[in-house]
Formats: sequence, C-alpha cells, structure tokens
Amino acid sequence: MSTPTPPTDFQSWLDYAIATMDARGAHMDRIFGEDDIPSQDDIRAAAQEELNHLKQKTVMPWIGMLENWQIALSKRLGRSAEDIVEDNLLATDFSNDSVHVQFEDGTDLTFRRAFYVGETPADGTIHRVAVFTEHCGYHEFWIGPSDRISARSMPNGRYKPSDEDLAWDSMAPVGREFGSPDFDRLMDEDAKKFASDLARWIQQSSASNVAMQLEEDEVSDARNVQLAFRELGQDVTIDVAASVWKHYSQSLMANWMSGAETVQSAARTLYLNCPRDSRTMNP
Repeated sequence: MSTPTPPTDFQSWLDYAIATMDARGAHMDRIFGEDDIPSQDDIRAAAQEELNHLKQKTVMPWIGMLENWQIALSKRLGRSAEDIVEDNLLATDFSNDSVHVQFEDGTDLTFRRAFYVGETPADGTIHRVAVFTEHCGYHEFWIGPSDRISARSMPNGRYKPSDEDLAWDSMAPVGREFGSPDFDRLMDEDAKKFASDLARWIQQSSASNVAMQLEEDEVSDARNVQLAFRELGQDVTIDVAASVWKHYSQSLMANWMSGAETVQSAARTLYLNCPRDSRTMNP
C-alpha cells in the first residue's frame, strides 16, 4: 500500500496532525491546576516547535550529539553546556591529541585532533562513548569488554588555532538558536536566510542545466531530491530538482553524486551543501 500524499499546504502528515490536533484535553487538564493556562493554540505551537527541532536534528545530526553529551563536554572543556549547544565546539577545544579505537575483530580507527568522553566501567561491561574531532565530525561507539579506546598525546602540546580557525569560530553557527533565549527570533532569521540562499541556488543551477537526459536510477534520485526540496520549503519540478543535483555534482567534479537514495539523505545533503554566502554563488 502506497503512502497517501499529505493534504495541500502541508509538507507531511505530522505537520497536518499537529496543525489540526485536538488540544482540548490538554487544555482542560490545566484549567484547575495552573495559574498560567496555555491556550489550545499555545499547545499546538509547542508541539510544532518540538517537530521543528526533530527536523533540524535530522539534517544536522551533530546537534543531537552535542545535546546528548553536553554535560560531559562541559566538564571536559570547562565551558557551559548552554554555550556548547549554542555555539558548537571551537578550534580552541581541540589539541594535537588523537583517539584510537581497537575492536575485538581487529578493526581499528584513529582520529586525529580529537578527544572522547564517556565513562569506562570497571567491570568491563559494554558502554557508550562519543568521539569528537575537529575536522572529521562527531561519532558514537559501543565499546565491549574486548574493545579498547584510548587517547594518545602528541609531543607538540596544545594546538594553537590559526587566524582562519578563529575567524571560523566567530561565525554564527548553523543551529545557533538551540539553547538560546532568543530561540524564536534566531530560528526565524536562520530559516529565512537558508530559504533565500536555497532559492538563489535553485535559480543558478536551473540556468546552468537547461536540457538534461537522465538515466533510470537518476530519475529515482531526482524524485527524492524533489521531495527533499518540498520538505525544505521549496516546491520545484523534478527537472529543476535534477538540475540542482547535477550542479552540486559538478561542483564536486562528479557526473552524478550519491546521497539521494532516500528523501532524508537528499534533504541532509542539500542543507549541508547549499552555499550560505551569496559571494560563493557565482561560478
């Protein structure tokens, strides 16, 4: 059975369910027990905020990592948990140290300019750790009794960030609204800026790829990209979606890049690769 299309003006059935949810029960529960009673509209708005947060974490998975490990990170780095979630990790949070993970089957991983957090139980039971790297993302691992994880100190001592690294740290990060008292304003500003950049990228990509012949597997990818654009607030034709993906592929010196196997992966790729500065839009 195919999934029915959401009603007009709704990106998903979840959006529709929240917009039309019956909040009377939750409203009535608070009438006799609270002084500040939220309206049904307030309750629906709160539910929509939670859904928006989940959508953001889908396309920006590092947000969830920072939220899940914020207390351990705060103890490790000497920064407040709120600051870490809002501003992400900084170049100055990393040293020349590396992290080495050795699994029971012989597989091993080494992350440079990295550190890990997570307690190692004395009884050797399976436990979860998080590895944070400066340039290779954030990763979680389950460490079993026969696995090993260790930090290796490098002889050069603590890393001195370059001017470029410091300039990067001073930029307003994506997802800065989470943990901020100005959540609504920052969320609105970021959404408008991203929508503007995405629309500009669509226009440029469409102009540079007028006529395209797609292979069968590329048509499937293009359809996922089209649906991903719809989730990101842009209603485009499948030809325009294919043009943007082709333009993105060419920027990476490829004919047709992977990453659009699902709608979710296509949306994540588009979000992360959309040029955020209009100066980078020119070919």
